[in-house]
Amino acid sequence: MKHEMHDFNDFRYFEAVVRNGGFNAAARDIGVGKSTLSRRVLALEEDLGVRLIERTTHSFNVTAIGRQFYERCRSAVTEMQAAEQMATSMSSQPRGLVTVATLPGGCAATLGAGLPEFLATYPEVRVRLLVGMRRFDLAEEHVDLAIRAGRLDQPGDTDLVIKKIADVSRGLVASPGYVAQAGCPLSPEELSRFATIGRDGVDGETWRLLTKDGRAAAVRLTPRILSHSLSVHAQAAKSGGGIALLPEVFTAGMIRSGELVSVLPEWRGEEEVLHIAFTSRRGMLPAVRVFIDFAHDRLKRLVLGKCDSLGDFVDAA
Repeated sequence: MKHEMHDFNDFRYFEAVVRNGGFNAAARDIGVGKSTLSRRVLALEEDLGVRLIERTTHSFNVTAIGRQFYERCRSAVTEMQAAEQMATSMSSQPRGLVTVATLPGGCAATLGAGLPEFLATYPEVRVRLLVGMRRFDLAEEHVDLAIRAGRLDQPGDTDLVIKKIADVSRGLVASPGYVAQAGCPLSPEELSRFATIGRDGVDGETWRLLTKDGRAAAVRLTPRILSHSLSVHAQAAKSGGGIALLPEVFTAGMIRSGELVSVLPEWRGEEEVLHIAFTSRRGMLPAVRVFIDFAHDRLKRLVLGKCDSLGDFVDAA
């Protein structure tokens, strides 16, 4: 029976799994998700019609055929790596288009403000910045990297490499005028008596709040203003539209300038992780690699409060 030529990456994945003695170690070594490695090696076995690796809950063993196959794969991968290194050495200067998906507000503004300096350093690089709250599909939409905030165990993220920037919190804010008119809640449970600004469904949403000493509250609200845009939330709050739950790195400048005030300052929203997501370190274009370093440095400074204009953000979503 004649087989079609298999994807060479499957041979490379198999070689990495055997060389590292398991799927977890191989995933860390080559920057590819464990689930992807397992799925692709299984597809390779099915295509070849042989068992290469015996898997059980507590053991990992390479079959006799798998050992012989591994020796051939290792030679092929070594030759391919040599070819890649030769090509990379001929094109090590960062160049070309880098497509970046980022959150609106502080993240987009911070990156935008730093782009002239970045592009002056790398004159052969171009940057396409996609701004929005939705989660872009990196593979389907040909996005090189994404700036995201949230948990790191989201569906569809198992095949992505994650570079953490920092933990970020959300705080409750409102305009001084709204607080003067409506008063201030004394506990999270009282929030339901106030006008709120939210981002979820039309039937209401739940704000989960925590204190440093471990107290927790889950408050069901029906926001009067709904939007996925952080800037809409901030502008509505500044204009007296009610209480909003916003990232502290986004509102720090507005609080300093007196446009917003903290509400229930001892309570915070659940912590999120600001991070950069990308598909793989292997084969990454030099332009993408240097942009990841640039974005990580700029956004880390934003979270640490070392940027000059935290409140001067424009939402381009």
